Amino acid sequence: MKDIEKKATVYYQEKNYAAALRTFLQLLTIYPKREDLLICIANCYDGLQQKEEAVEYYQRALKINKKSDISAANLSIIYYEMQNYAQAKKYAAKALKLNSKNTAALSVMGNLYYTKKNNEKALKFYLQALDVTRDYYTALINTITIYMERKDYTTAYFYAKRAIQSYPDSAEIKNLLANICMEKGFYDEAIVLLASLYKQHPEDFWLCNMLSQVFQQKKQYDQALEMGWRAVVLSKGNNDQQINFGYLLYEIAVESPTADVLSYVRRWQEEYPENPIAKHMSSAMLNVDHVSQISNGYVQNIFNAFADDFEEVLGDLDYAVPSQMEMALEVLSQNVKLKKMKILDVGCGTGLCGVYLKKYAKFKGLDGVDISEKMLAIAKSKKIYNHLYNQDLCKFLSEHQNSYDLINAADVFTYFGELGGVFVLLYESLKPEGRVLFSISENSYNNEDYFLHLSGRFLHNRKYVEEGLEKRGFMIEKINRIKLRNEGEKEVWGWIVMAKKI
Repeated sequence: MKDIEKKATVYYQEKNYAAALRTFLQLLTIYPKREDLLICIANCYDGLQQKEEAVEYYQRALKINKKSDISAANLSIIYYEMQNYAQAKKYAAKALKLNSKNTAALSVMGNLYYTKKNNEKALKFYLQALDVTRDYYTALINTITIYMERKDYTTAYFYAKRAIQSYPDSAEIKNLLANICMEKGFYDEAIVLLASLYKQHPEDFWLCNMLSQVFQQKKQYDQALEMGWRAVVLSKGNNDQQINFGYLLYEIAVESPTADVLSYVRRWQEEYPENPIAKHMSSAMLNVDHVSQISNGYVQNIFNAFADDFEEVLGDLDYAVPSQMEMALEVLSQNVKLKKMKILDVGCGTGLCGVYLKKYAKFKGLDGVDISEKMLAIAKSKKIYNHLYNQDLCKFLSEHQNSYDLINAADVFTYFGELGGVFVLLYESLKPEGRVLFSISENSYNNEDYFLHLSGRFLHNRKYVEEGLEKRGFMIEKINRIKLRNEGEKEVWGWIVMAKKI
């Protein structure tokens, strides 16, 4: 019998779960009360992705030995994998009651809290698991991830270095450590890790993207451009990579005017002539002067890609537009008795302006419109707006004439060059004596009415904006020059404008 059991164990170690299962089941007919055989059979079923059968045999093992923390912990793991979190918690708690140092059960409890976004409690259980078993893989990975989410990269680095010592061949750990190194400015170490991964996975375009970022930080611009281009090509023109490459070209053009950016721009333009991101950004980089509006496809792709990180990114840029626009309304309310208005927030995004607009809107009075469905999903979750519309701005305005007392537009017109048509639509959408409140970016590069910047956004001349509003029937009530945000090491300036329909 020992030979049969040894044979079954070898099968299992070789991941030949079907053969191992047959052999363990044969042994079970002879020893039906052996807890270890029942656990081995359950493990085989788990390896074969037959979860229900695995649960049955783990439960049989626990029935034979009610004090088996191993069986209880295994049940907690498999229920967690089946997303039956109530049962997972029940059996993890049982395992820990039997043995407070059961690493697997501690890790499952951590996972359960992590799933609920309660990182504080999750971390408590992961750290307990690591106190018992220093190199427990799941606890290590999730501990690193939580510290990264907290932006505590020093502690994340400590655990990632511990993890790489225990699992030197783990691609997952190398990737995490490389990301941490990039955040901490350990670029040489990041390059070594990423180069090792790239050697194993030369078709992985995200690795190319990361290498591109590190080379850029090292000011090795030729390598950065080449790896960025490889990311686009290997991804077969994936929109995320197109966006990343566009920003890479822009940033390197600003950082190093001598870098060979334009040859990549032309190659990009030739290879992807119909891609809205490549089409628009290459036009901006090549200073094409006939572009008067950014395509909807470009704007939609950009904001869908950045929706999840949008507010965090703007926070890092010291973005001042919503607070400045809120201040403009507060000043107006001190001088003019504002009724509860019907308000439209155009390009509402994730709802940054909706927070302050809501108090000026009457019942069912705050609408938002945006071309990005992912941005709108975040805005919807805030429960600020009465109605949200996923639509092109100009089309929406043309269908809602004489509808609003106030139209708010934060950093929307930077995606339009020629503004005359937009001003007409705004005028027609406002009720008598309605107002438009918007921000606009300053063109300090030349004397043209508007200028398509390398960043892919339009900058405008103040005189052009003022004359355009007045020509379409507006009276300008306020135009304040402010710093809108930071961009790299530079400040971006523009105006907050309030105009009234007359």
